[in-house]
Amino acid sequence: MTTIMLPKFAGATFPKPLRLWAVPIASMLLIVADRAFGGIGGIQANMLAAIAIVIAGIPHGTLDIEIAAAHFGQNGLSGKAKILGSYIGCAAAMVMLWLWLPECALISFLFISIIHFSRDWRGGADPFLAMMVGWALVALPALASPDEAAAIFAALTGSENGAVIAALLGAASVPAALGSLVFAYWAFRNDDAQSALEVLACIIAALFLPPLVAFAVFFCGLHSPRHMADALRETGALSPVKKLVIIAAVSALSLGLGVLMFLYQGKVPTDMGVIRAAFILISTLTVPHFILEHLMSNRQPA
Repeated sequence: MTTIMLPKFAGATFPKPLRLWAVPIASMLLIVADRAFGGIGGIQANMLAAIAIVIAGIPHGTLDIEIAAAHFGQNGLSGKAKILGSYIGCAAAMVMLWLWLPECALISFLFISIIHFSRDWRGGADPFLAMMVGWALVALPALASPDEAAAIFAALTGSENGAVIAALLGAASVPAALGSLVFAYWAFRNDDAQSALEVLACIIAALFLPPLVAFAVFFCGLHSPRHMADALRETGALSPVKKLVIIAAVSALSLGLGVLMFLYQGKVPTDMGVIRAAFILISTLTVPHFILEHLMSNRQPA
């Protein structure tokens, strides 16, 4: 099997029992609570999950400009200004796409998310299997909870086209789920029980929890903490105080943008409006983050 070797996540420095069992146990507890007591299903649960995704997701991209400036040798004020301008331009383009062609924006975001999340699993795995995991994380909730996924996508696009996209996404999730199981088997066989358990936990969560709750298990429990740890490591030259100021300032500005999106989106029910604003905000921030990550992976540091 062809493999690519990428650096291990800084999260690998966490205590082994925590790394190995935190996400599987959290997934099982949420599923048991849902089955025993109810209350996790429904649009309100998805709304709370969307808020958690925003709060957990924003910080891990707040140091992108500093990381890019160091990587490309643009540490001066003018260099950082150019990077920031490009970053804002990409984000603004995504906002415009949501306003004018929401279906294209949604499809683009789904594809970008699949590729972006697959990078979390490429620590030695075949890139194709890693892509299957990213695909399953995005698509399986649409298969397991078709009505909720259709309602969310319809709200995002403002038309029934969103429900069609959700149905197609769910139908396409089956091969991705099978590929994810192959990945888990491969990981176990190659002494990587952590990756195998994480993938299985995320797949089970996608099958038995509401769409955004299942996604929050992966995004808040794995993706964001890993990349936040990487960002802190890659900005080691910055003082802790400067890092904290940057993280706080960028997070506040991003949350402010999210509030504006919520307030100026028209007549939408509050719960679905929160989900819509959170989804569009995360996609707006993900696109430049993804492009920057791709550019840095294809160019050696200056």
